[in-house]
Amino acid sequence: MFTGKGLESLLDALYYAPYDASGWQEFLNRIVSLSGSRSARILVMNKDADQVFNGVQVNTDASAYQAFVDHYVNLCPWRPGLSTLPAGKFYSSFLDGICDQKTFYCSEFFNDWARHLDIHHGASGTVWQHDGQTIQMFMQRTGGQGHFTRDETNAFNALAPHIRRALRLEAIMHQRNQQQDFLEQQGRFRALLLLNARGEVVYASDAARQTLREEPAIRLHAGKLRLQDKAGQDNLDRLLSASFDRGHGHAPVTGGVVPIWRYDRTPLLMQVMPLHPDADSNVMPVPAHAAIYLVDGELETEIDLDKLASLLDLTPAEARIAALISQGEKPADIAVSCNVSIHTVRSQIKSIFIKTEVSSQARLTKLVRALPVQRQVALPRTPFLLSSAG
Repeated sequence: MFTGKGLESLLDALYYAPYDASGWQEFLNRIVSLSGSRSARILVMNKDADQVFNGVQVNTDASAYQAFVDHYVNLCPWRPGLSTLPAGKFYSSFLDGICDQKTFYCSEFFNDWARHLDIHHGASGTVWQHDGQTIQMFMQRTGGQGHFTRDETNAFNALAPHIRRALRLEAIMHQRNQQQDFLEQQGRFRALLLLNARGEVVYASDAARQTLREEPAIRLHAGKLRLQDKAGQDNLDRLLSASFDRGHGHAPVTGGVVPIWRYDRTPLLMQVMPLHPDADSNVMPVPAHAAIYLVDGELETEIDLDKLASLLDLTPAEARIAALISQGEKPADIAVSCNVSIHTVRSQIKSIFIKTEVSSQARLTKLVRALPVQRQVALPRTPFLLSSAG
């Protein structure tokens, strides 16, 4: 079934999938064509595979996809049978005892959903389980196409390790993209540590001290940072050693990021930044050779509008507009989001300028960002893969 150039093109599509927004759909399109299937889909589910987070599918429309998700979780007779079989393999619904055909034809799933799409047979499997999520893949056939044979099911199983590698690659890329997003967002670097040339912590912000108290994976011992993970510790030591080296026997040091792994959570990130001799001493509270920012990807910052209003003597409406301007919003967009006229927004901006003694939105932005008005809020956790149904 998967041989020669057909297999080569299928693998090319599979390993390209993590790099392109429509890559997984292209892979499914190819596997449907090569396997003679009616449709195919990948679902990202919770650990127990009884809740669908999201997924991607081909050859059924959006309404049929949503109906499949609703029926699959609650009614599809393939689901209980699949959950009893070992993960990492594909199974033929007809040959492997997932559900006998008579029971399938009597099911509400078939009569309410599958019958209308002429779906009678399937090959499915739990292809990967990662970080509390279960990823399952399904190929479906019509009655006229017949069931998936043993040889065809074996061909899917030969492909399964490649699918897992592609999923792992996407997970890694997702994690790195998250890290980059975290580090680029302003207002997230409140947890600051400063280290001297011996690697001792000589300053810790309040947020950093709180993180050290709450995170078991990182601690202070004899004035130095210690990580539970040996690989992470080795990486941190290497970055610090390079930061303190004044021999200039290597390329310019730019620092790096050390992820601190936490079970079933987004990693805590340590951004190590060397402080060179010409660093602005006014920015740092004590002399230091390296700065470490602790960035928690599960926390987002927002502006405390009450505190902002109090500090700048603004009305609640003015505080909201000042916060939106500091976040890069334009007056016209602010008018829409606040459901007021652009004239009202401009009038309030003028009032804010007078009260704060600034003369431009750029200066107002700089002022607001310098104030202690940021507070952290927890972000909802989202699955790492397949951001939309397609």
